[in-house]
Amino acid sequence: MRDLPDGAIAQLEQAQIGTRLGEGLRESGSLQTLAMDRTLAAAAEFAGRARAHGAVLSSIATSAMRRAANAASFAARLREVTGVELQILDGSAEAHSSFVGATYGVAHDGKRTAVIDVGGGSTEVAVGRDGRLERALSLELGSVRITERFPDLGGGAPGAAAYAAAAAARAAIDIEIEAFGSLRPVERARAVAGTPLTIAAIVAESHVTRVSGDVLTLEALDATIDRLLELPLARRRALPGMLPQRADILAGGGLVLAQTMRRLGVDRALVEANDLLLGHLILEREQLE
Repeated sequence: MRDLPDGAIAQLEQAQIGTRLGEGLRESGSLQTLAMDRTLAAAAEFAGRARAHGAVLSSIATSAMRRAANAASFAARLREVTGVELQILDGSAEAHSSFVGATYGVAHDGKRTAVIDVGGGSTEVAVGRDGRLERALSLELGSVRITERFPDLGGGAPGAAAYAAAAAARAAIDIEIEAFGSLRPVERARAVAGTPLTIAAIVAESHVTRVSGDVLTLEALDATIDRLLELPLARRRALPGMLPQRADILAGGGLVLAQTMRRLGVDRALVEANDLLLGHLILEREQLE
């Protein structure tokens, strides 16, 4: 990003590569070799692209690195590849960054806003007004983790088995997200990260890069989850708007998002591309001022 004379920020480039760093972490307790290699390759690519803009680099990690027994060795490898020291955010810092990023530039109107961030390994909800954070909670529950617990969500058993897995997953999610209810009342919600963006793109038959600012209703979210549960993995990947690398975990992530919205008492959320990455950079810049 680049600072503008009026204090605003210009994003020079925004991109993502899904590497599934936490794949297999639940069973083994450690990051897997292939997952680390994929992530290091993506980090090296992004470091090169950022340096081409003359950027000062920053590197952060979230849920998978918080839980991995070999997090320190992976961080050392990342430093060798990129020259950047990795910061592992705790859940509170992750939620705060998501709130700052998702509400950047939003007009102040006094409405209490919830920012929902469904990741692969954790889900954060942060609430506040007029760009000021009031409370935030982070739970170790995300699209990858729920799909690993209920593998029939992944597209290998479409139809009845997938619906049964979804019912069991909803019950488990409801228990685990009970604490989110303490964040009410909420007047509106914003949803960030790959799960809501991809679902919104499927609803609009568009692309994740074009749906930021769209409103995703709970009705449309539920209908899209049902649609995914009916399809085998190959047909999911072919859906307009789908990011193929998310096809197996999208139903699980959608269930986490839907049940979180219900727990917060909202029936719609604005989908936002600005997320914890932007928020982290803004907070980092404020510390330097």
